[in-house]
Amino acid sequence: MPLLSSTATRSRHRAHGAPLGVLAGLVVTLLLTGCGLVARPGAASLLRFEFAPTTGDGYMNQLLTIYNDGTRLLAPTLEFTALDAFRNPLPAVKVTTVYGSDRGRLVVPPGGGVDVLVFTGEGAASAEDVAVSVRTAEVVDAPVVGVEPVVTPMDDSGRALDRNSRFTAVSLRNDDSEPMSVRLVYIVWTEPEGDERQQAEQVVPVGDLVVLPPNQSTLVPVTGAARTAVEGAAGRVPASIKAYLSR
Repeated sequence: MPLLSSTATRSRHRAHGAPLGVLAGLVVTLLLTGCGLVARPGAASLLRFEFAPTTGDGYMNQLLTIYNDGTRLLAPTLEFTALDAFRNPLPAVKVTTVYGSDRGRLVVPPGGGVDVLVFTGEGAASAEDVAVSVRTAEVVDAPVVGVEPVVTPMDDSGRALDRNSRFTAVSLRNDDSEPMSVRLVYIVWTEPEGDERQQAEQVVPVGDLVVLPPNQSTLVPVTGAARTAVEGAAGRVPASIKAYLSR
């Protein structure tokens, strides 16, 4: 499949990081300047990117900001090339994502959203930036929502817990007047030493696509591989439970 576009991000301008306890999918208003893009047809021309390898204490590292300059929800399928500090490609490094923008899973609202990148393979520690290629960019026929779903881990008795506890269900609340479709993932993070960056070590889906009715809550049980991951990581290593707009 031919590329619709390809561009290098501007990592030296730090993007806003999403806190570990905050949804990735939030609308961001920071403007990206100077990003050199080739001509792109259709919805792909509405997308711009910025990569921040580090974002500060309490925030997720390796954060990709995806700017959507349109007025509709977009679901891009992206491809990444890892770059070193001198912007040279690192061909042995594989780049994947936490929220699925490399698989067409992440839905980006007008304004923008974020994904989190994972670098693996020989030379992964040298990755300081990425070049982003847009394979496809599809318009999603769904209402635009202006809020994030409220994510609350729960125990069997319905008591609210924090993300580092052994929770058995997740409450998702939609405070918007329109329905929204989201997915949940449980993320186990690395524990870096020295100057190493923290990144996702394990990403486990919790349930399937969840359609949240307007102004209502839904309880999603944590079962199977997700429950095993929670029981193994909770209270022992850094972990997060995240929701993101999807389809």
